[in-house]
Amino acid sequence: MRSAFMKKIVQSDYMKVFLLCLVTSGIMFLPSIIANKGLFTLVGDFNYQQIPFNMLSNHAIKSGDWFWNWSTDLGSNFIASYSFYTLGSPFFWLSLLFPASLFPYVIGPMFLLKYCVAGMTAYGYMRRYVSDSRYAMIGALLYAFSGFSAVNLMFNHFHDVVAFFPLLLAGFDRLMLDRKKGWFAAAVALNAALNFFFFIGEVFFLILYYVLRYLSEDWKLYLRRLPRIVWEGVLGIGMASLLFVPAILFTLQNPRLESFLYGPNALVYTGSRYLELIKAFLMPADLMPHQSAIFPSDFSSSSAYLPLFGPVLMLALMLGRRNWMRRLMIGCLIMAGVPLLNSVFYVLNASYYARWFYMPVLVMALMSAVALEQRETIPLKKSLLICASALAALAAFLLFYPWSETQRSAVYHYDQFLFYLAAAAAGLAATYYLVWRFRSAKHWHASALTLTVIFCSGLGLFNIFATHSIYDYQDGKAIQDTVVKTGRELKQRLPKTEDYRIGISDDGWNLAMVAGLPTVNSFTSMVNGSIFEFYKSIGSPRGVKTIIPTDAYALKPLLSERFFVNTVKMEGYPLYTKFYNGTGMVYVYENKDVLPIGFTYDYYITQSQFQHITDDYKPQVMLRAVVIKDSDVSKVKNYLVPLPESEMFTTTKAEYRQDLQTRAKESSTSFRRDHRGFSAEIKANTDKFAFFSVPYDKGWSAKVNGISVPIIDADGMMIVPVNDGENHIRFNYRTPGLASGAVIALFSAAVFAVYLSSERLFYRRRVHPSRNINE
Repeated sequence: MRSAFMKKIVQSDYMKVFLLCLVTSGIMFLPSIIANKGLFTLVGDFNYQQIPFNMLSNHAIKSGDWFWNWSTDLGSNFIASYSFYTLGSPFFWLSLLFPASLFPYVIGPMFLLKYCVAGMTAYGYMRRYVSDSRYAMIGALLYAFSGFSAVNLMFNHFHDVVAFFPLLLAGFDRLMLDRKKGWFAAAVALNAALNFFFFIGEVFFLILYYVLRYLSEDWKLYLRRLPRIVWEGVLGIGMASLLFVPAILFTLQNPRLESFLYGPNALVYTGSRYLELIKAFLMPADLMPHQSAIFPSDFSSSSAYLPLFGPVLMLALMLGRRNWMRRLMIGCLIMAGVPLLNSVFYVLNASYYARWFYMPVLVMALMSAVALEQRETIPLKKSLLICASALAALAAFLLFYPWSETQRSAVYHYDQFLFYLAAAAAGLAATYYLVWRFRSAKHWHASALTLTVIFCSGLGLFNIFATHSIYDYQDGKAIQDTVVKTGRELKQRLPKTEDYRIGISDDGWNLAMVAGLPTVNSFTSMVNGSIFEFYKSIGSPRGVKTIIPTDAYALKPLLSERFFVNTVKMEGYPLYTKFYNGTGMVYVYENKDVLPIGFTYDYYITQSQFQHITDDYKPQVMLRAVVIKDSDVSKVKNYLVPLPESEMFTTTKAEYRQDLQTRAKESSTSFRRDHRGFSAEIKANTDKFAFFSVPYDKGWSAKVNGISVPIIDADGMMIVPVNDGENHIRFNYRTPGLASGAVIALFSAAVFAVYLSSERLFYRRRVHPSRNINE
């Protein structure tokens, strides 16, 4: 029986799709992996975010450091910070089978697996809509290896979402068409836990799918099934609440959500953006940081190109059939073309992103599969003529029309652009011969699959090769040396005490994440909202990375930055250690003015007063007085004295030295970190407040000498009252929303189990009525 079961699996269409995707992705990735002796790296965010994020998460999970992470900027909520990147991904949990240091070797094979899973889930969704499964296989390849996947190679975690999104639509169809319970709820649970932010966009797409796929066909019938959809959707979100609830609470603090589209910006894009949208459908995916045309670089994920066929088959089906797929694609195109509607998928964020395009790409791939099956009856020639004309017009405009008074065209890199143009043209020619001229050939299916594999793998291979060629200084060995080896070496060379942080000259390295050291730098947008508040207050608003003003010398002691890591030798600074990482020299300098994490204040200044101080002087003033909200004055007035106005605007070097000495007199004599928080010992000369440069978070609680005390938000950091004499201060952290999320998840899982078994239980009762008790 077991051998028959295994034989059935091996011979199944899903296994065939898996092997097709494995071969295709292998052709894409293996040349680079082999050339780099097992390592796989790319450029920018992939090297400096994805690798450190996964290494940090790996180490944190295995060491039990699940709550507060000290290596993410000034410190951040670990579960919420990494639920967007790693913690919801089954692929990440699979990578835990390997040590954190091996992740650069693991990510290559993991990418292959993601493409295989994407192909299989897409096949599972498409199989319903074609009579011959071989067409669904081609559609699955088109989805898995679409331009969206290619353009987002830098963003490893996007591919997790691409891999599992088809399950949402497949589960939705099962619920609506087959009345099969549970599949949709399970798909919702998986996708909501996988990536909460992408899931929010998927909810809006599901609404669009429901309206244009079902209500437009039979609104009376499918409106009656709406309660079941909502019920399973809520149940699925409930089962994902362990990660979903903490992540939502955390992200609501992020100021990037506050931006909004106003006026005409909500209705139309610039001409460049519309050209980029047209290019996204007609031409293969470009390189994000090195665009060939229109934009020098574009991190919006704008690509929806289907390998080989492009939009030809989709357009042919739209011209030849009036069905739900046509309605849905028209709806998606309208959403993509209107800024306000596009922003719906990103909580109305003003920044332009096309990171929801994988959703219509799945429908485009399905339409292509259906069109291939119906190739005898669709207006292919008309579609080919339209697409070829549009491609020629776009290419001519970009190549020859003046872009500005100083720029002769919109093309920045001719070789790269001409390759993509030639690939798109070759795809149109191949489509003509394959789908029209030889549409009844004897070995048509084998030829179609072969061409699809060649185009899918070839385009991906070119993008990887081009990236490595352009950014050759970020090859596998260089990244292994500058990120992984340097991080490990820093951990070994720096003191084992825990009362300091490090600064990095290149704030995009994320070295501290690899080293497991507290830091003042990070290259990630998922940090505590109080960190954004702190940097905004000193006139240096934080975006996706921390950029500390070079002249803000007073921030170093304030934030306890004891060591500064650089790859350039700095004259006049005390060198602590240096080493060769295999690629270059690394110099570590020590700041003699450092203060330990934790010291007291005698003065306070309100935020309204602080705002009137020149940004250049604010860091120095923060060493003199703690910044508090105006509403908190009553809480500190018996402990602290208002800073005299005469001292708000005098910030000489001598005064800086005096303030530094004053803070050092009553600073932590012992500071220890652990998995649940931190402890400190401070001796004060009177009742006052102790300041800790640890981001304020509602999850923190504090005790001083065993007695619970309130924590006050001090410009994004924390202060607590201390007593005259010795003080043992203890901070404990509990992830906000984690406990309630766990309860909701467990309860929802129990309800889900009852929900699945209820029909069987009721069926048994109907078939086997209870016997008389006297029998």
